[in-house]
Amino acid sequence: MELSKKTKAALWWQRLKGKDHFSDQPMALSNQGQSPGRFLIILPERSIESDLARHFVHTMRNALGPMGVNQMRIIGPAPIGNLLDLSDYHDFILYSEKDLNRWGLPGKELIWSCQRIQVDAVLDLNQSFSPVSATLCQTVTAKMKIGFYSKDGEPYYNIMVKRKGEELAESVFKEIFQILGI
Repeated sequence: MELSKKTKAALWWQRLKGKDHFSDQPMALSNQGQSPGRFLIILPERSIESDLARHFVHTMRNALGPMGVNQMRIIGPAPIGNLLDLSDYHDFILYSEKDLNRWGLPGKELIWSCQRIQVDAVLDLNQSFSPVSATLCQTVTAKMKIGFYSKDGEPYYNIMVKRKGEELAESVFKEIFQILGI
């Protein structure tokens, strides 16, 4: 998907005026022998990816055990979030078009909400580059920021997973679990 010049300029300005919110500590798969404990999952923006996102969230919750609901925060577009059953989750943010500014990027209130989120890892489930998700990922302070490979995503993620050919996304999700040590 080709980004418009307006969106590219807005992303450039966002990166210029804001600092990268990677943690000051070096990236690691574990904190003093323990795997990351808190996760932010950014839901995909396209509805055709919602089934895979639902499967990923459910699998991750099961892998984390009974306290998995408390370890996961979820953010995403309201239409996608409504397709998933988020009634068990305590921390989730669903945004709509009203929460985006005139350039199509997150507005001040949404960015302010994301700046307060404290997690160890951010997982962006968008299979292709999404300016909104990348901006939200940049806003959250975390040691690990994982997303799917795209040339536009390099400034936003410190780990990028690449799909080979027509590989199913589910196998890529297994790779993400291996990276996280789950």
